[in-house]
Amino acid sequence: MDSDQVAHLLELEDKLSNIRAQINSKLDNQKHIAIILSAVEENIKDHATNDTSKNLVNYLVSFMSLLDQAMDSTTHEIKDLQLATSATYLLDIIFHYCPKKLLRAQFAEVLTKIAPCITDEKAEAPIIRSGVGCLEALLIAQDTQAWNNTHDLTITPKRGLQGLLELSLDHRPKIRKRACEAISNILLNPPVAPTPEHVASSLISDFAIKYLSNVLNEFSTLSNKKLKNQTIKDEYNGKIIRCLKLINTIVSTKQWPTSQIEKLCDLLLEITKSTEQFLVSSSFECFESLFKSMGESTGLAEDKFLKVLNTIFQLKPSSSDIHLAGSWIAVVVKGVTTYSLHEPFKCVAKLPDIFKIMSHYLQSETMEISFSASQGLIAILSSSVNDNVLLSPPQVTEDQYNLVNDVITELSDIFSDFLSIRYSHCSKEILNILTVAFNKLKSRSNPALLKPLRIVDKWRINEENYLELRGEVETVIGAAIEFMGPEIVLQVLPLNLDNFGNDTSRPGRAWLLPILRDHIKHAKLATFIGQFIPLIKLYESKYEKLPSDSVQLRIFQTVVDQIWSTLPHFCDVPTDLKESFTDEFASDLCSLLYSNVELRSTIINALKNLVESNLSYAESDNADLLPMETFPREESLKNIEYLSTTKVMNVLAVLFNVYTQTPANSRGYILETIESYLKITKEEDMTKTFNNVCALLKTSMDEKQANLTSTLLDIIIVMVKYLSTSAYGTLFNIFGQTINSTDTAVQKRSYKIISRLSETSDEAKMMISSHITDIENIILSNSESVQTSARSGRLVAIKTVVDLLPNDHLGFIARIVAEIILATKDVNERTRDTAFETLLSMGKRMQQGGIIKLGDQDVQENNANIAEFFKIISVGLIGESQHMVSSTVTAYACLMFEFKDLLSEDVIMEIYDTIELYLTSNSREIAKSAIGFTKVCVLGLPEPLMKPKVPELIPKLLRWSHEHTGHFKAKVKHILERLIRRFGYEYIEANFPEDDMRLLANIRKTRNRNKRRGEGNEEINPMASDKSSKASKFMSAFDEAVYDSADENSGSDDESSGGQRKREQFIVEKTGENPLDLLDSQTLAHISSTRPKKFNKKDQKRRLQSDDSFAFDAEGKLIVKGQKGKASVEDDDPLKEVTSGINAYLEAVQNGPTRGQRNKLRFKKKNNGGDDGFSDNEDNTLPKSKPMTKNKIGKNFKKSNQKFKSRRRL
Repeated sequence: MDSDQVAHLLELEDKLSNIRAQINSKLDNQKHIAIILSAVEENIKDHATNDTSKNLVNYLVSFMSLLDQAMDSTTHEIKDLQLATSATYLLDIIFHYCPKKLLRAQFAEVLTKIAPCITDEKAEAPIIRSGVGCLEALLIAQDTQAWNNTHDLTITPKRGLQGLLELSLDHRPKIRKRACEAISNILLNPPVAPTPEHVASSLISDFAIKYLSNVLNEFSTLSNKKLKNQTIKDEYNGKIIRCLKLINTIVSTKQWPTSQIEKLCDLLLEITKSTEQFLVSSSFECFESLFKSMGESTGLAEDKFLKVLNTIFQLKPSSSDIHLAGSWIAVVVKGVTTYSLHEPFKCVAKLPDIFKIMSHYLQSETMEISFSASQGLIAILSSSVNDNVLLSPPQVTEDQYNLVNDVITELSDIFSDFLSIRYSHCSKEILNILTVAFNKLKSRSNPALLKPLRIVDKWRINEENYLELRGEVETVIGAAIEFMGPEIVLQVLPLNLDNFGNDTSRPGRAWLLPILRDHIKHAKLATFIGQFIPLIKLYESKYEKLPSDSVQLRIFQTVVDQIWSTLPHFCDVPTDLKESFTDEFASDLCSLLYSNVELRSTIINALKNLVESNLSYAESDNADLLPMETFPREESLKNIEYLSTTKVMNVLAVLFNVYTQTPANSRGYILETIESYLKITKEEDMTKTFNNVCALLKTSMDEKQANLTSTLLDIIIVMVKYLSTSAYGTLFNIFGQTINSTDTAVQKRSYKIISRLSETSDEAKMMISSHITDIENIILSNSESVQTSARSGRLVAIKTVVDLLPNDHLGFIARIVAEIILATKDVNERTRDTAFETLLSMGKRMQQGGIIKLGDQDVQENNANIAEFFKIISVGLIGESQHMVSSTVTAYACLMFEFKDLLSEDVIMEIYDTIELYLTSNSREIAKSAIGFTKVCVLGLPEPLMKPKVPELIPKLLRWSHEHTGHFKAKVKHILERLIRRFGYEYIEANFPEDDMRLLANIRKTRNRNKRRGEGNEEINPMASDKSSKASKFMSAFDEAVYDSADENSGSDDESSGGQRKREQFIVEKTGENPLDLLDSQTLAHISSTRPKKFNKKDQKRRLQSDDSFAFDAEGKLIVKGQKGKASVEDDDPLKEVTSGINAYLEAVQNGPTRGQRNKLRFKKKNNGGDDGFSDNEDNTLPKSKPMTKNKIGKNFKKSNQKFKSRRRL
């Protein structure tokens, strides 16, 4: 017995073992099967032998006898469904492992006994599925003679297969699925025969084709009344879907007969006419499976594939059929795409025919059809043309190379025809196809596609007639430049910028310059030197003849700028760098760097591209075979070698000089270019350059030229990464001399030397470790003379030193930690962040272990650990200044958050108890830090540690609950909310002071209100709330823990029911204008602290109508109201509003109080209508009531025009 048979039988044993394990299952069906198996095995135990095949026979006989017991011997109907189901289930397993010879010999008898399990009316899905499995094993075991029925038997395999085919279309999904699986397995295991096709494949395909045809015919003959019945329509659609699933299963086995392919394609294309999306999708799946099954390299599969494609082409629909044409095009695209994967050259050879067929649909005046055709051609070009078919000999044969050339030439003629007047309605789509053609054919498109390129150029020149196609035309020309090269395109489309006359035969193409700039890649640098440099000189020679404010001068300058803008792109992996980038050209560029400041960025970017593009090209895993064939990676390495040996030193010298002459705020790009050239500088050249820079640095320091010193330090810092180890000593000397400088820029760069050196290599880190003592002493001695802006760089250097400290140098941490603690409260955010990072680095370094030596011989040495680090920091709690104490508490908060899991409970509680006392401090600064530390503990420490501290903590926190400055109230309230969330409301209430119960009640009301509104529901899903609302507010979990707090005004007693109060700013939106430019100085005028009211035309008209000064005439014109008759002289008097003293007295008397009833003073006041009114003993300062704009009771409420009347009785 070979290994395969052993594995086969072990698989059977595993299945039986799983059934035995279900003897105690709660499911009756599983338990019954296990009992049956156990009983059978107990019965055949005495007959068991070492011969496995005999044991299988014993199983088979036992299960068959059980199946006989479950059947009626006379009617052959099922009388015991449960026993029959269990027996059939076990037979399904055994049949697949029985000898095929036995199943062939007993086929008729076994099939007769199995058939009732499938055909009986009492049969349910489980027994039918098991019966299908038995039938599958029986049919797989049959040989060719049995399938052909050479003995003229009554019961044949074809009868059993017919039953399976009927079940594959059953309305019950599980049965249908099992039957399809059985058919698939039968076709995948054909009997031994001269051909690889299964004997029954024609029978199966005939059944599927016949059934699908009948369903489609019945569906087509339905009356309109029945078609409107959705139930009938769904029934027929279901039949079609089930048949397509069967066809897909058959096709996937690669057993669909060649003779039936044409009928199948015809039916599938017919189905694609349907408006039901799932029917069309299923038919496409069948097509795709058909293409995949035939996508093999065998001759038979190739013939079948070509036949399918030709059949689809013959069944092309009308160019006016909107629905079917689009579906047919999609099928063609899928077929061609699959064919190209297996026969790329034959597929490419077929492209002209495909384009000619699709041209009929491009000519269609229906937009949907022409667009579908264009997209189909784009997809075919994208998938069928790859770099492998475009290679040149010897990668491909001469015949294949000539074949592709002929195809491209033929495609060029087709494209030229597409650009004619017949296809003018879809010109944009044609241009898009041409763009894809340039993208896919790349350099092989030259010279064949130059003919359509000339036509496209005429469209661009003739802007009057083709203005709407300008964008697509420029895209085509850009693709041609990118893949054929600018030198080829410029030969066909010359710039003609030297044509200053009206020579129409040489039209100017200044518009081509931006396209060149955006699409040049892997071009020849000689094109720029030979064609563009003379143009630049020509235009610059005309500058002097034109006045400085003339428009023509501006035009010339713009053209020159655009020409120069192409230089960086010409320097992107130029193919002729060694020949074109000569000393003369490099010297000209360097001279321009000195003389023309405006061109510095362009030229320096070009010099950078020369190096960076070749480096990236040499290191990249480029999958484009065609560029690699024309310009292999070895050429880019040669370019780098050429630059490093002949040009680097001179270019660096020029760049150094230019860098020193450029203002500090606009020279970062120069430093990047310097670094690019340092990458390819040889070691001896690097050492020489470094020595020269160091000499200049010494001179500048001696002459106290701070600006030049900082500039040279910038260059040295860039060089650090590329220096040899022999130069590290010099770097340390520079660090020691410049760190004490009083100039901020010099000191800032001095610290960067250490941090940059540590990033270089492991050797550099070892060198820092060897000089660690000197570096420590320098840093410690310079602590008093640190400039403010250099503090961040100093902290980075300290962090670098801490990470590299040896085990016996941890005393440096103890001596420097006070400075780091103070830096955590620095005004500069970057300095604060770096200080916290340094603190964490110190803690991690102390946790790694070591010895703390403070330098004093009498002081005992301590072992380093995180607890010792916390003790060292505790010295800051007794600092002389409040600022030092506050900084120490803040540092403790950060460290506690990070290292709480590494500390013992005693240490944690000791620190907590100490800092908790600072909550009672009178210093707001100290108390604020203590509150932050408390919040970290409340959130992070284990509940058993914090719960006993809560009763003492709450009164100390409440001491600051009434302090509004510095957000004390909001912070305390948020901590209380966290305490409630963690320890429960009852526990907090029991320990809450009576005097402050109002605050606790307010917190509870706020939480309940938020729950009702569905906002801030921390009880249900606090983690989701935190993530959604705070993910963008904080940079780290520590910041979130310390600084996160609820809105200070949210949840207050006097809060309105509308929700939290929020101060909002609104941007005034005006329709019809440009978007708001936030960089515009006038932007502030468009921002308001309140939402501005929007007035529509009706509001404006209403305002005008209500104004006494304006009115509208019968024609709707606006008129200004005036007095009837002659205008009064007083109306024009500019001094009318200026009152005299007498008028003021009369006005005072008129508005003064008078005596009313009971001799009470009565004050006059004006009502809304402007009339004078009187009121007794009424407050004259009552606010005006808000006009009712919306009736909350009923919709038919009408606003009364009657004025308010007092109902008070006098």
